[in-house]
Amino acid sequence: MGAAEEKTGAAACFEELCRNAVAEQEKFLMDRLMENKDTEYGKLFGFEDIHSVEEYQKELPITFHYDYEAAIERQVMGEDGILTAERPVYYCISSGSTDSPKYMPIVERDILRQKFYWMDLSQEVIRRHMPDAADEELFGKVFQVGEFRRDFMPDGTMGGVRAGALHRYLEAKGELDFNSFTAPKEVLFPKNTLEDLLYVKLRFALACRDVTAIHGVFVNRVVGVLRFMVENWDALLSDIETGEISDCFLVSHEWETYLKEHLPADPERAAELRAIPQDEMEQGLVKKIWPGIRYAQMIGGSMFKPYMDKFFDYVGDLPIHYFTYAASEGCFGIAGGVNEDDAYYTLLPDTCFYEFMSETGDGEKIYTIRDVEVGSKYELLITTYSGVYRYAIGDVVEVVGFDGQAPIVRVCYRKSQVINVADEKMNVRQLENAMRKFQTRAECTAEGFCVDSDYAKQRPRYMLYLELAEGTLPENAEEILDECLMESCFGYKRDRELAELDRVKIQMIPQGGFKAYGRFMAKLGHSKEQDKPLRILVTEEQKAFFGGALMP
Repeated sequence: MGAAEEKTGAAACFEELCRNAVAEQEKFLMDRLMENKDTEYGKLFGFEDIHSVEEYQKELPITFHYDYEAAIERQVMGEDGILTAERPVYYCISSGSTDSPKYMPIVERDILRQKFYWMDLSQEVIRRHMPDAADEELFGKVFQVGEFRRDFMPDGTMGGVRAGALHRYLEAKGELDFNSFTAPKEVLFPKNTLEDLLYVKLRFALACRDVTAIHGVFVNRVVGVLRFMVENWDALLSDIETGEISDCFLVSHEWETYLKEHLPADPERAAELRAIPQDEMEQGLVKKIWPGIRYAQMIGGSMFKPYMDKFFDYVGDLPIHYFTYAASEGCFGIAGGVNEDDAYYTLLPDTCFYEFMSETGDGEKIYTIRDVEVGSKYELLITTYSGVYRYAIGDVVEVVGFDGQAPIVRVCYRKSQVINVADEKMNVRQLENAMRKFQTRAECTAEGFCVDSDYAKQRPRYMLYLELAEGTLPENAEEILDECLMESCFGYKRDRELAELDRVKIQMIPQGGFKAYGRFMAKLGHSKEQDKPLRILVTEEQKAFFGGALMP
């Protein structure tokens, strides 16, 4: 990138935004209040009379998703001018705190800023890491692991996960270049179907010799795809050679017909792949399949350590860009470099207004970006383009540095979350709701239960440790529990349907096990553990106890 381009490119624009982040933050907030002053929400809280950050913090309460559910439901049914003057063009659908999914409206300007960061800026970050590579070497053929299902709200507005909002928007505008993906449009944007297209996407990717990058949302999904490929290697190569579909793959008649029409037999490609040495095949396999691959882009880092370890087995020293920090509510951060030690994100000054509360909740002061300190952890509040105000997203972040005036953060954990194996974000309320249903249907009563993640199988799963007070478990107890978890958590249901999670495993605990745990923790000086029920295993002592190593 030449000097003139640097001055006018996305990176230069972002550098200027970060340099003046404090002013940009205040401008963002005041602009949102002014443009939405005549909305129902704006009139309720007197947006027109708020002229400073301090007045905003004084007049508006801290909010949660349940504060908006009734308003969003009215918007979904067609009412305008409730939360924003601008009508939503997309609804993010994600796991809510009850049985039903939650909806988050997204306005067009939100998606346009998402495009700037997810496409324009992230591409320049990757170019800076590999300045001698031409664009076609970096972005020519992308193996996009994700797929963006064609979901719609009752009024016809597009809906789906946040990761699909930008691609769906650009596709609807005719602005998405499908030639840059290994899979065709019909695979990337399937109609409303619950079928997992992992096999279909892999067949197209393996047929392509000149893949330049792997893109995904979360690293766990990418690892799942690569693991599936390794475990079904011989069958996949046979299908490439013959143009048929082996019996071991579950593919609907519709997609079987589609594949046979679009991917005829290719014995030459099959022979190329068979030439890969079988000894230690997994080590660096991605580069052996696609010698021209230059990088991977996905959300990963220390929060996903088991997956990251396996990912690097498959890709070796392939550069990785940790992409973005985002959620249904908005886009918050972008990874500023490639091959960083962990997933560090510069907070975006012009997509949200950020406030920071002490991680512990101690003290009444709520900070803005001008006040936060390196090394401190904070719970994040956001105000967005799309109509949430002083919204407690539940994330705890650590400030690790600054880019100009913009904080660089590492995401530590989600306060409301009980377990998050594959981005399902199941919280305590959902888990307990599922267990209430399970005890009714299985005709048993639990003395105690807690859950942990289990990575021992091909796909990760929940391990539920259960001590019964009354009754016995039916033979299909795990199937019943799995159904209850899917009913109680939309994210769990989605990831089970996409085969990102395996069915839950129940591990029975002997009678008196949970009381023994209380005594065990008391001996370690943690008497408070007896005052509230344990629901997720976090510490090594907890995992060792329920795993059997320490249980009497």
